[in-house]
Amino acid sequence: MLKFVNSLLVLSLLVAAFIVYSLEYSIKQDERLIAKAKRDARETRETIKLLDAEWSMLTRPDRLQRLAKQYLKLEPVRADQFVKPEALASVLPPRPAPDPTAIKGDPIAKMLEGLNQ
Repeated sequence: MLKFVNSLLVLSLLVAAFIVYSLEYSIKQDERLIAKAKRDARETRETIKLLDAEWSMLTRPDRLQRLAKQYLKLEPVRADQFVKPEALASVLPPRPAPDPTAIKGDPIAKMLEGLNQ
């Protein structure tokens, strides 16, 4: 009977050792995954800081003004360029009044056809 108890204890010790070893291996693997996630998060934060700095440099008003002057050939707005709303009526074509009885099908397409004529 004593041999049976001893063999049972040795077997349970081996099972416990296997369980502890597998848990240790699993924990080390999880620690590596956590370290990798932390490293990736740190690199992402550094990339975001770098991109923010680059965005700040690219959107400087003096740089944008120089590029607009160089490529867009724009001039400052003058006071005589403003138009009163009443003056727009003489420039814009008259708006066609929709006739709900005559419109069949797509009413928006009919209105667009009327504008193009």
